[in-house]
Amino acid sequence: MKNNSSPTTLVGWYQQRPLRERTMLFVCLLVVLFFIWQLLVLQPIDNRRKLVQTQVNQVQANLGDLATREQIVEAMRNVDPDQENRRRLQVLQTELDKLRAQLAGEIVNLVSPQEMPELLKELLKRQNKLHLISLENLPAEELKLNQDAAENKLTSGLYRHRLRMEFAGDYLSTLKYLHSLEQLPRTMVWDELEIETLEYPQAKVRLEVFTLSLNEGWIGG
Repeated sequence: MKNNSSPTTLVGWYQQRPLRERTMLFVCLLVVLFFIWQLLVLQPIDNRRKLVQTQVNQVQANLGDLATREQIVEAMRNVDPDQENRRRLQVLQTELDKLRAQLAGEIVNLVSPQEMPELLKELLKRQNKLHLISLENLPAEELKLNQDAAENKLTSGLYRHRLRMEFAGDYLSTLKYLHSLEQLPRTMVWDELEIETLEYPQAKVRLEVFTLSLNEGWIGG
């Protein structure tokens, strides 16, 4: 028995349909592809972004605590050094050291700024139907301790490193690439994702990600 569902047979069947019917079939296909894209790519990305954003918010809350403690330490350094003050100062300094170590532990699961560019490019090379258009380092931004950080000259020591990437290729390869980023054992935060449809099935993707570190140095060293 012949298999009537071969690609050639399906293409022939499609081409024999009236124009209106072919248009409706094409629209239905686009709708199905959109829902698949929504389910497999955009929703997992949004879930991961919300999770990491919660972690970032926690880090920023800890930074506020760190700012308060540092203000106490700085204030006590100007007090006449007696035994009780020195003891209290030492206790506060120990707590500050522990809090900084905690901040370092909370970002250990993030991809380091030095690794991020090469990691993005290496994963892109695995999809031979995608090509890189641009890869741009954005200035590092120090996370604020609190609203008065600029006045009291305290520094958080925690920096946000952003990278903007643009590439193009077919939808299937794009889906595989974004999925591979989603499955990384260590995290990058998805800040922006913009997809521009070119001639079907080609698309141009603009992606902005960031990571956190305790160093201000440029991404990629």
